[in-house]
Amino acid sequence: MSAHQRFDSDDPDILSAYQAETNGEYFKAIEFYKKVIERDPTRGIVYKHCGNVYYRVGNLDEAVKYLEKAVELLPHFPTARFELALAYYRQVRIRKAIDMMKSVLDLEPNFLIAIYWLGIMNYHYGHLGEARQHYKRVIEMNPNFYIAYFHLGITNLRLGNYEEAVENFTKIIEKNPDSAASYALIGDAYLYLGKKYEAKVAYRKALELDPEDRKARRALDMLDEFKDVVF
Repeated sequence: MSAHQRFDSDDPDILSAYQAETNGEYFKAIEFYKKVIERDPTRGIVYKHCGNVYYRVGNLDEAVKYLEKAVELLPHFPTARFELALAYYRQVRIRKAIDMMKSVLDLEPNFLIAIYWLGIMNYHYGHLGEARQHYKRVIEMNPNFYIAYFHLGITNLRLGNYEEAVENFTKIIEKNPDSAASYALIGDAYLYLGKKYEAKVAYRKALELDPEDRKARRALDMLDEFKDVVF
C-alpha cells in the first residue's frame, strides 16, 4: 500500500477527528490526531491536520511544531509548506514565512494563493517592489482576483506609482461600486497627482458609502478650498 493510500485510510481515530472538526470540537479533534501519531509517528498528513487545528484555535507555537514535522515527513506536499508559511507569518517571522512560501512555488509554480500571500508577506517585510510583482502576477493569472488589485493599489501608492494606483482602484470600483475604501484610496492617488477636483469627488463618494470614514472626512476638510464647487 502506498503512503498516500495510507493517509486516506479509514482509521477510526482519523474519522473521529474529522467529525470532531466538523462539529467545531477542535481540542477533541487534536486528541484523536495525537492518538494516531502515537501509534504511527510517520503519518505526516496527520501532523498536518493537527497543526491546522492548532492554527485554527490560535495556538501558533503548537501549529508550527506540527506543521514543521508535516513538512519534514511530506517534503513534496506544497499545501503543508503553504500552511507552515502562514503560521510563521502569524508569528511575525516574516522572512522565514517568505522563504517557506517561495518553496511552495518551487513545488507548484502556479499556486495562485501562494503567489498572493507572497505579495502580502513582502509588503509587510518592506519589499514593496517584490510585493508589486507578485500582485501583478496574480492578476495576470486571474483578472477576477479583485483583492489583489486592492493590495496592488496600496503598494503603488507607497511606491509613488499614482497613475497605476488609480487604474487599480478603478478596476475594483467597476466591479464593486460600493467599495468605500477604494473610493477613499483613489482619492489619495488623485490628490498626489494634484487632481484636487477628482480627489474631492472620490472622497465624497467614500463618505456617502461609509459616513464613518474619518480619513476621507479629514481629506475633504483639507480640500475645503473647493467648497463652492457644485458637484
